[in-house]
Amino acid sequence: MTTNRSSHYPPGYPRGAAISSTVYLLLGVLLAVFVFLTLDRVIQAQAKITHEVNISGQQRMLLQRASLFASAYLYSEDIAAKQTSLQALGEMQVNHQHLTEPHFSALEKGQASPLSAELQALYFTADNNVTEQLTIFGDQLYFALNLEKIQNGAKLDAKALMEMAYTPLLQKLEDVTRQYEIQDNKRIDALRSVQRVVFWMTIAILLLGLCLMMFNFNKHAHIELAAKSLGGDSGQETPVFNLNALELSARKLIATARRHNESMSVLAFDIDRFPQILTNYGRDTADEVLNQVAKSISTVCRDSDYLGQIEDEKFVLLLPKTSAKQAMCLANKISSYFEQLKSNAQLREVIPSVSIGISELDVDDSVLQPIITRAFHALTLHSSLKHGRVCVG
Repeated sequence: MTTNRSSHYPPGYPRGAAISSTVYLLLGVLLAVFVFLTLDRVIQAQAKITHEVNISGQQRMLLQRASLFASAYLYSEDIAAKQTSLQALGEMQVNHQHLTEPHFSALEKGQASPLSAELQALYFTADNNVTEQLTIFGDQLYFALNLEKIQNGAKLDAKALMEMAYTPLLQKLEDVTRQYEIQDNKRIDALRSVQRVVFWMTIAILLLGLCLMMFNFNKHAHIELAAKSLGGDSGQETPVFNLNALELSARKLIATARRHNESMSVLAFDIDRFPQILTNYGRDTADEVLNQVAKSISTVCRDSDYLGQIEDEKFVLLLPKTSAKQAMCLANKISSYFEQLKSNAQLREVIPSVSIGISELDVDDSVLQPIITRAFHALTLHSSLKHGRVCVG
C-alpha cells in the first residue's frame, strides 16, 4: 500500500505503530491484572496454609489439654478442671470439622477432594482413622467426666484415658500436622512456579517493548533518510513526494498500466489565490495553507494513490488503475470536502479552495510530465470559471 497520508513514510507506518503501541499497552494491562490476581492468590493461599497448619497443630495441644484436665478432675473432682477439659474437647471437635469440611463438601459436589491422598488415608482409612479415634476419645472423655462412681464405688481409673490420648492418637495427629505441612509446601511450590512464570513474562514483555521501540526508532531514522533522498520535508505535517520522486513512481505505474492494459489518471491541484494569501497573511500562514491542502487531499484520496507537490501551490495526485471518469468522481469528492471545510470555518480562519485538473494516461505517454501538463492546461483553459472548479484535459 502506498499511502499519500505520509508519502515518505512506509505504507501503513502510522497505523502499524499505533497498533503495536496498543498491543504493547494491552499486554501491559493484562500482565498487571495477572500479577495482581497471582499475588492475591499467593496471599490467600499463604493465609490458608498458615491457618490449616496452625489448627492441625492445635489439635495435639487440645488433646493433651483435654486428657490432662480430665485426669485432674478424676483425681481431685475439681469442677474447673472438668470445664477446662470439656472446653478443650469442644474446640478440638470444631477444629476437626473445619479441617475435614472441604473434603465432604467437595464429595457432595462430585468434585475431587482438596485433601491429599496421605491426609485422606490418615483421616478415613481403617489403619489410621483419626476421625473415628477422635470420636471414640470424645465419647470416653464425656463418659469419664460425667460418671461419678462405678458400681463398686471406686473412681474411674484415668490411666486408660491418658494412654488413649497419648498412644496412638497423639502420634496420628502429629502425622496429620506433618501431612498438612507437606501438602501446603507443594501448593507454595506451585505458586512460586507461577510467580517465576510471571517474572519471566514481565521480562519478556519489557524486552518486546524495548525491541518495538528500537524497531520504530530505526524505522523512523530510515524514513527520515529516505525523505531527504526524495527531497521531502520531514518537518512538514503531511509530507508528500517531490517532483523527482513522483516521476520515479510514475514510471513504474505507467509500465504496469501498459503491461496489464490498465488505465491511470492524474489530478492536478492549484490553490486558488495563493499569491494573495502569501502577500496578505505572510509565509507562516501560507505554509499552514499548504499543509492543510496536503492533509485534506490525503484525507479524501485512496491508500493506493500518490500525492506530490511540484511547485509551491501546485499538487499532483497519481491515480493507478483509474479512468478519467473515476478520477472525476474523486476530484468532485475532494472539491466538496474543501467546500465543507469552508462552511465549517471559524471567523478569520484562512480556508483555501483548490481547482482541479484531470488527465488520463494516453497511448503515447511514457513519462509523467505530459500527463501533468495536460491536467494543468485544462485549468488554464477554464481559468475564467469560478474558483474550486474541476476540469478535464
